[in-house]
Amino acid sequence: MKNNNNSNIEAIPAAALSEATTSGALAVIINTTGDGSVLKALNTLFCHSTYKIFYIEPGINQLKKCLELCHSLKIKSIVLSGEELPAIKTFAPELSYSASLISSGSEVSENNILDYILEDKLASEFSHIGFQAYKYDSSKLTKLRERFFEDQRLGNIRTNMQNTEPLLRGNTHIFFDLRSIRVSDFPENSTQAPNGLYAEEACQLARYIGMGQKLQTIFIYGFPSKCKYKSTSMQLTAEILWHLSEALASNISEDPGTNGTTDLFNRKTVSMGQEGQDLTFITSNTTGRWWMEIPEAKSNKNQFIPCSYSDYLTAYSGEIPLRWLFFYQKINPI
Repeated sequence: MKNNNNSNIEAIPAAALSEATTSGALAVIINTTGDGSVLKALNTLFCHSTYKIFYIEPGINQLKKCLELCHSLKIKSIVLSGEELPAIKTFAPELSYSASLISSGSEVSENNILDYILEDKLASEFSHIGFQAYKYDSSKLTKLRERFFEDQRLGNIRTNMQNTEPLLRGNTHIFFDLRSIRVSDFPENSTQAPNGLYAEEACQLARYIGMGQKLQTIFIYGFPSKCKYKSTSMQLTAEILWHLSEALASNISEDPGTNGTTDLFNRKTVSMGQEGQDLTFITSNTTGRWWMEIPEAKSNKNQFIPCSYSDYLTAYSGEIPLRWLFFYQKINPI
């Protein structure tokens, strides 16, 4: 089930998933849709990095076991699901986690990942990306902000795509609803939504996800049940998986808070004026990633929070970035 194009993706039986078979692998693609054409579409794309990713097609009842095995093997899992997410109880984390959701709004269903996270005490960090205000229950948006979770509307993505990367960088679980892509770019979208992510934006988000520093599991759902091979939707799904895979292969783990790595980073301090506080930003010499240093008053220590270059430019122009204020209030509650 592989060819010369994408020989980095290797299909194996789900029962063969073990420490011996996955040694050295970056991730496992777990396809629960019942449609194996996506692997065929993925194998028409050319890889540009050296890596190994395994592909399995377990039954939906085997998903929980597969995820637990991937976690024990410390290998990332990429779950491709149908129109809806599997039952949340089959994959809900049992320890503290951080998550991001890419979707067009607040769903109306019993199996709703947004509602689950908003009520889950184990969710330490959360960001909702790419939503459209007219598709969002305002009470849920209020609940999200009360918990000091982050949100970024579709319009903000259009303004500066790079601002989405910090929201994905440190999260362990990502949920990507393919139905958040507009119907002209994803014709089999069951919602037939006229507005949504562009195809290029969906692929860029997949790359940012793959570059995450703490990623454990990504759920890609909303895959059409009657999606034909070589259709636009099938090809875009394969391209999203390709961008994710290539990003995983080229990802570099880095943390400015780790001792002994100061030569890998540049510190930039911006003065906010005579009565203002100096703001410190850190940038990586290798990847160009940015962090901001937020003081924690109680412990007299600083936390390194992912940010973007535009946050630094905002501070440089004499304004305190909203992201800095947000995390300062979160870290130092009144």
